[in-house]
Amino acid sequence: MSEGEAERRVRLRADALKERIYITFTALAVTVAFERDAEHLTVGTAAATLAMTVLGTLLAVFIADVIASMTRDQALPSPSELSSMLYVSLGSMRVIIAPTIILGFSAFGGLALPDALRLIAIVLVATLVIVSLVAVLRLRIAAWQKIVVLAVVAALGLAVLLIELSVH
Repeated sequence: MSEGEAERRVRLRADALKERIYITFTALAVTVAFERDAEHLTVGTAAATLAMTVLGTLLAVFIADVIASMTRDQALPSPSELSSMLYVSLGSMRVIIAPTIILGFSAFGGLALPDALRLIAIVLVATLVIVSLVAVLRLRIAAWQKIVVLAVVAALGLAVLLIELSVH
């Protein structure tokens, strides 16, 4: 593999990671909002709203990537660049697989909707922790720096959660 190809793969992996974090926080915000009004919701409404919110966010990020690419390069993205952007965006849909399974379980009576929403929030927070941990552990920096980075990421993640909770 050429150096350019290796660099492109690293960039693609970083873009995918960034987008998955965006989508996970978006799904978490929707879940937290639902959890407060769970008695007025149906599983179908929760699932449809979550899916539409995530899809809308992915489309917005894809459009922003295309426009940013055109602004940076003063040209339309190449087919290869568009393919990479689509790969990153569509790959981020995987973030809602576990929430969808949990909601499906709830739809068949295996779990009350409020409990399902709580479980989804826990799964999404765990996803953020694991993704951050894997990313930081791959860094080529000293162990103490990794700990500092993880602490900062944790603090920022908690800040985002507190903001989402206060809004919803």
